[in-house]
Amino acid sequence: MLTITFLALTISFTVVSGASNSDKVHQTPPEMVVAIESRAMAPLKCSHSIQDYNRILWYKQKRNDKQLQFLGYILLEDAKPEKGMAISGSAEKDQIAMLTIQNISMESSAVYFCAASIHNAEPAFFGKGTKLTVLEPLCNISPPTVVVLPPSEKECRDRKKQLKKTLVCVASGFYPDHVGVSWTVNGQSVTKGVASDHPALRVGDKYQITSRLRVEAREWYTEGTIFTCNVSFFNGTDTFNTSAEVYGSGDVNGTQTDAMTREEFVKVTQTAKLSYIVMIVKNIVYGVFVTILAWKLGIGRSHATAKK
Repeated sequence: MLTITFLALTISFTVVSGASNSDKVHQTPPEMVVAIESRAMAPLKCSHSIQDYNRILWYKQKRNDKQLQFLGYILLEDAKPEKGMAISGSAEKDQIAMLTIQNISMESSAVYFCAASIHNAEPAFFGKGTKLTVLEPLCNISPPTVVVLPPSEKECRDRKKQLKKTLVCVASGFYPDHVGVSWTVNGQSVTKGVASDHPALRVGDKYQITSRLRVEAREWYTEGTIFTCNVSFFNGTDTFNTSAEVYGSGDVNGTQTDAMTREEFVKVTQTAKLSYIVMIVKNIVYGVFVTILAWKLGIGRSHATAKK
């Protein structure tokens, strides 16, 4: 049985000496969602196109665990699985080796990796993994709700010091945690300045994930710029996409006075309306006062004329 130490050494050697060979190791499906009641599940498949390589190894990595658990291997067509696993097929170039989990349980939820190797301990090259989730009882499959938050008021006000602005995307209320987050600016995919939580955060019986996009201040202050957060969600059968967007503030030069928030605008307009009403009331009162005064003066003059 291979040790984790040997695995770590082979991974390190692969990254340094020829990571391109990892592109020649193909693993399917990328995601699986199964019910706890499942007695049987489709096998995980692995193939490679590396000349002379004839061994495929299988590993399991549980959530929040950096260590890998060895599950067995197949050399040519000779399989050596660990307990609870079944391995079949062929490990030769362009053939398919399969891993089947015989007894599904909650402990089966993990990411499974295959690695192509050769019998004389050459470097092992890993596939991209298969994420398997066993659905928890009483937890319903739910898609995410997505919102995008613009840069904070502090970032927007302090323009001279802040050369970049941070947009935040929050996807929440989904189960299971089979989501992917990506960003586009005016429809063009962007990866620079993107940082997403990994893994998703468990909140009650659902999950939440946050992604941040840092952009140049001039981008945010360009009117009409559309920043879109795209979230893909796999429900066990299909992948659905949900998105949310926010628009640039429209301050093209980034040197104008700060644009008012909605709350500030409402406050200012309400104050203006109140001032206008007060002014009208004052004018009315003044008009009434002048009218009464003129009327009294008129009566006084009339009496004076009568006495004469």
